[in-house]
Amino acid sequence: MMPDDVKINVETDSDKPRRFVFVLLNDFTLLCFSAALESLRIANRLAGKDLYSWTVIGEGGDTVHCSAGTAFKLDDDLCELHRDDMVMLCGGMNIQHATTKKLLNWLRREGRRGLTVGGLCTASYTMAKAGMLDGKRATIHWENQDSFLEEFDEVELTKSIFVVDGNRLTTAGGTSSIDLMLKLVADHHGEELANAVADQLIYSSIRTDQDTQRLSVPTRIGVRHPKLSAVIQMMENNIEEPIRPSVLAKDV
Repeated sequence: MMPDDVKINVETDSDKPRRFVFVLLNDFTLLCFSAALESLRIANRLAGKDLYSWTVIGEGGDTVHCSAGTAFKLDDDLCELHRDDMVMLCGGMNIQHATTKKLLNWLRREGRRGLTVGGLCTASYTMAKAGMLDGKRATIHWENQDSFLEEFDEVELTKSIFVVDGNRLTTAGGTSSIDLMLKLVADHHGEELANAVADQLIYSSIRTDQDTQRLSVPTRIGVRHPKLSAVIQMMENNIEEPIRPSVLAKDV
């Protein structure tokens, strides 16, 4: 761990911390939320001052459960936010059920005020349902990609780890929250601080929005023969309408 007296010199335009508003949806994925929050906490520690502040809100303003069953006490209900707040929706399991009418109405209202809104894990669905991703590039966890494409053809869905399109941010879930936060920290306060945060997290390979979600076929299943890898990739891409073995063999 970095000694407490070692700090990263950070220049800021304002003494006021940049506030993140984490909106916890029912059955949210704990890893996505905690990874994002820890990145901000560590940035503050390394800078020796509060570059960031945060609050945790959600529908009802009482408690919400993550997908692991643990309950979290909320700071507030779906309240009116400040114009310069950065909103981070934290999704997870049963995202359709968690995307309520009240949440959508609140999200549309706050979005019209020009706030930056991000969706962690499956919360991209909630943003799309609110119409916030129309004509935008976005991403979502690979398990949800097919159903997302069927419902939201006006969104340019990618397989990236995270996507930043204007003031709309989306991630693929898991540790991709770290990659997004490190990019935001670098944009706000420089790459030196972002790299130092990554070191504290023992995060040795910072990914960009050019990285895709799933491992390559050779890495994932231990296949090293290039033609066999190509065949497996073609089969995975055509599960609904399988390609005949003779055609696969001819193509590679």
